[in-house]
Amino acid sequence: MKTNDIIDLQETSQNHWRAKYQGNYGVYTIKVAFDKNGHTSNFSCSCPSDYYPCKHIPMVKEAIAKRIAESERPSANAKGKKLTVEELLAEVSLEELRSFVVRQAKHNADVSNAINLAFAHKQPSGGANPYSAIIRDMLEQVHFDVEDYYDEEEYFDLDGLDQWLEKAQEYVEQGNPREAVLICKACIEEFAEWLQGEDEESENYLDSDYQVTPFEIIEKAAAESPDVDAKELYGYCVQEVGKSKYAETEMFDGFNNLLSTLAMQANPDEFIALQDSLLKKIANKGSYEAEKILQRKIDFYSKNRQPEKAAEVLEKNLQVENFRYKVAEKRFAELNFTEAKRLVTEYLSGKKSSEHYDTQRWQELLLKIAQKEGDIPSIQAIAFLFIDKNFDKKYFDIYKSTFPPDEWSDALERLIEHYKASRSSYSIYAQPSGFNSNVAEVLAAEVAAERLMQYVEQYPSATIVEEYHKAFAAQYPEKTLDIFRKAVDCYAEKNLGREHYEYIVRLLKQMRRIKNGDKTVAEMISRYRVEYKNRRAMMEILNKSQNEGKK
Repeated sequence: MKTNDIIDLQETSQNHWRAKYQGNYGVYTIKVAFDKNGHTSNFSCSCPSDYYPCKHIPMVKEAIAKRIAESERPSANAKGKKLTVEELLAEVSLEELRSFVVRQAKHNADVSNAINLAFAHKQPSGGANPYSAIIRDMLEQVHFDVEDYYDEEEYFDLDGLDQWLEKAQEYVEQGNPREAVLICKACIEEFAEWLQGEDEESENYLDSDYQVTPFEIIEKAAAESPDVDAKELYGYCVQEVGKSKYAETEMFDGFNNLLSTLAMQANPDEFIALQDSLLKKIANKGSYEAEKILQRKIDFYSKNRQPEKAAEVLEKNLQVENFRYKVAEKRFAELNFTEAKRLVTEYLSGKKSSEHYDTQRWQELLLKIAQKEGDIPSIQAIAFLFIDKNFDKKYFDIYKSTFPPDEWSDALERLIEHYKASRSSYSIYAQPSGFNSNVAEVLAAEVAAERLMQYVEQYPSATIVEEYHKAFAAQYPEKTLDIFRKAVDCYAEKNLGREHYEYIVRLLKQMRRIKNGDKTVAEMISRYRVEYKNRRAMMEILNKSQNEGKK
């Protein structure tokens, strides 16, 4: 199997194509759909590329165009006469053709599935869903072993199920919602049944779309077609949602969300009663599960143009963190700062100090309230919380604004000493022992160029000098070049390899931008040619950078 090659291409249903592509990181699944005018209506690719669309989409579209062109090109018989498939089949009896198709379907799953996709809607249902047995049989043929999957980002494709969902979408577009809904019901029921018999880890390697897409298609069919019986569909959802096979799946939420949409036409009171009964079963009314149920009620009331009832659910369930926060925001917007503050402080009083990281949005709201009220001590105290461990320019400026000019100098020194006493501070760079990026950030924010330069000089690290030199280079070019030179010399001495040599070149380029930097860099390169003459890669990279600089 060749890498970077299309290894399979087929039209799964009319105008819907699927390809398998052997890429650098495994086999990718590419799907392309066209509208009736031949324009691309949808596409997807499972490759890890950040580009949209990725390079595989046009490649597959080109292969599809070529496949279509080849299929339309007539073949020739022994006498050289052009012979089309239509002309050939015209010579075949109906019985011969039926016998041939049946034989092919027995031994070829793709042919069998293609026949089902095209003609299953013609079979008499007798009241049963005609697609259930087909999809059940198809899933029973799937052989999936979790141990074969090592990459958690790699999904196992259920191609047959994909094709049926595409067929359902096609029926919606063709104005045949009945068949679309029947297919989706079968996909939901049989997939849940099949999933129960699989390894518990299997779900992690199956795209969640298999649990979500059927409900999206049903909802679209219900919204776009008056032929969909909302009450019948509502009754179906009520009947299915209580089955144990859905309990631990996304399909449980799918049923409830669909019920919310249908209830407005079918049975609003029953829907609310159903959600209340689900809520009673949950002991922790502040849990995520409880929040999902309550949110469904809120969404339902909002869709049903009952904002006062939606607001009532929020107000009566302040034990849910997100609801309490929304109510506090509402009180703030209403300028009811006392009530907003009470809602926030009650929440914060129940949090442990170790959970401080989880309270930022609440502290931010408390800060806004303090600013509106002009409460300087509170503004100062809250702003300090945001710069206590790590410097943040936004909150540093707010903190500074709470001090009169004649008091700021002492407050600044206390803050610097506070940072110096801290055992560590966040930085994306590896820092030498003793260096504290918070101190450097404060000095940079204060535009204390000389003091920042002196602080950086104590820790001649290449990454640190690179990060902060612009804050003092213009005022102290000679001293900056001296600090830079020592840092780069130290880095060159300790690090080997192309990546490090390229970084050295990048540092030298920055040094050249400083006044008289060209002279210092030229001296350094001349010295490196002698000291590191045996580092061939380094000499090559230095020569290349010098040649590029001359162009």
